[in-house]
Amino acid sequence: MLSHAGGRCSCIHLKPSVTAFTSTFLTYTAPAPSPAGPSNCACLRQRRTILFKAMKHLKARPYIGEIIRQNQEEILALLEGMVNINSFSRNPAGINRVGEMVREAMPPGFKHSCTANAAGVHHHVFKQTAGGHPPIVLAGHLDTLCPPDPAFDRLREDGALLRGPGVNDMKGGDVVLIWSLKALHQCGALSEMPITCIFNGDEELGSPTSHALFTGMRGAAWALVFECGGPSDTVVTTRKGVARYRLRIAGKPNHFGNLQEAKVSAIEELAHKILAVEDMNRADRSVAANVGRIEGGLAANAVAAEAVMDFEARYWDPGLEPAVIREIENMAAQNHVPGCQSSLERLSYRPPMQPGAAAQRLFELIVARGRALGMQISEEKRGGVSDACWLAHAGVPVIDGLGPLGDHDFTPREYIRKDTLFARIELAANLLLDLQAVKDDPGA
Repeated sequence: MLSHAGGRCSCIHLKPSVTAFTSTFLTYTAPAPSPAGPSNCACLRQRRTILFKAMKHLKARPYIGEIIRQNQEEILALLEGMVNINSFSRNPAGINRVGEMVREAMPPGFKHSCTANAAGVHHHVFKQTAGGHPPIVLAGHLDTLCPPDPAFDRLREDGALLRGPGVNDMKGGDVVLIWSLKALHQCGALSEMPITCIFNGDEELGSPTSHALFTGMRGAAWALVFECGGPSDTVVTTRKGVARYRLRIAGKPNHFGNLQEAKVSAIEELAHKILAVEDMNRADRSVAANVGRIEGGLAANAVAAEAVMDFEARYWDPGLEPAVIREIENMAAQNHVPGCQSSLERLSYRPPMQPGAAAQRLFELIVARGRALGMQISEEKRGGVSDACWLAHAGVPVIDGLGPLGDHDFTPREYIRKDTLFARIELAANLLLDLQAVKDDPGA
């Protein structure tokens, strides 16, 4: 122990442990006292402040579940309102209406800012600062991949399930994020938390105009992304990276019936390119490639003057990225049909999400808190991408999949389990208390 000589502290250190913060009660380890020193030393005052905040959080915890139970109808009403607004990625007006619902639902105390991209899509950021501490980042998105469909345009109950467009990806997660904060606000535990919430409107397109909001969070303490949890109560620690492209091919138009010269068909060249992309798939699944959309040509008796394909490649290992990109560029540059010309455009990109030591620690906190709430949370490595990839790329410890449990995204069967909507709100609110405790005492 340090002595008070020369202003150095020898007071008894009450050190909360991380494990203790994730249980209902706090435990402390107190080393044997050294020679007595001033009772008002800075170290002791700091520990008293930590203890006071910890006890305040302990008092808040029992109320969180009750607040959620008392507000279930309001929670469901928010979800229904969001799901019933079509916010397909090509529908800026619908995306912005959902964004306004989020703005109105957020608890007080946050400074709100909004930016718009060239398409008029709004991205929302809510910030609450506390004592200069680095923020905890909470992230959701407003857009979906569900185009307007009169047969599937409303939230409906189906036994224990809630079905609707975008309910799983990810309006259910948006509601979990918002109501975890509202629950903390109602029990008086939110105001001292440094939190930045990001709701972007172009996530399903690859966040081409909003990814800087996430990479700009470098230095944040932690990040939680509220994409859906897996059906078996998982959260996401690892995601693939993706590079998504559009390839345009120019041929030479001609009437096929009267053709006297060499045929320069953009569609014929496209066929070669499709097979080249599909050949990128590796047997060990370390790289996966897919052509998802094609178009081209005029009629059966016309030589195609142009053809287009949209495709992507995904990979787990960041070390594979240079070789994957090089293979794509070589494929685009090599034309099989003499006279055809190809041009490659990158549509979007996300780096792989790979957990470091701090993210592993965050995962362990989530598992421990879930266990205390009766949940058996496990780890998922997900092939899909999200804005968690950008946060991880910026060096922020991040875990994804904090939303409710569901499946069948982008289909008329999309659903979440109703009970997990409320359970994940309780998990997230309690987890934020855990992270606040670690923030107050980084050595814990």
